[in-house]
Amino acid sequence: MKKTQKTALKKTGNAAKPQNHAAVTERPGSWHLARTETERRLSDFEFRLERLAQAYYRWKAACLAAVCDVPLTGDDVAVLNVVRMGDEPKRLSEVGQLLNRVDVPNLQYATRKLVRAGLIETEGNSSRKETRYRATPAGRSVTEAYAALRAATLPPMLEALDGWVAKSETTSIHLDLISSLYAQAAQVAITKRHQP
Repeated sequence: MKKTQKTALKKTGNAAKPQNHAAVTERPGSWHLARTETERRLSDFEFRLERLAQAYYRWKAACLAAVCDVPLTGDDVAVLNVVRMGDEPKRLSEVGQLLNRVDVPNLQYATRKLVRAGLIETEGNSSRKETRYRATPAGRSVTEAYAALRAATLPPMLEALDGWVAKSETTSIHLDLISSLYAQAAQVAITKRHQP
């Protein structure tokens, strides 16, 4: 065992236990999430996914900031656009379902922020579950400006990519499949949390 590992074990009071796992040769740059070749590939994919998600949400915030003075995050922009989708009022549960989100307090915070900004408004009775959200005239104007800037910026870049149409269709199918695998894995993880 390395000296630093022994020191860490002494500090935490844990005794070193022999591992029965098959030895994995570490390569430079390897880490705890990439112990096997499959894990390395998954980690590479997840890193790219993480970076894509961050770039995507930064882009949405920047695009909205170019057409509106209200400071919103990429998450807020997602909620605004989903509320506007189809110009049909939506319950918070529907917004969460469309965005594949279960973090209700964060969704409530985003909707309150958008209501205060005058971009969406509520309708329906006073029951929180039955409250529906719809875009205000200001919200429709902002989302139209956002859509126009998005159309002028991103599609030309994507169309310049070789084979974009075919690749995007295949990628969309794979992302949907992987999304369902992550949901399934989350359910498995929840059941294991309570096991000894």
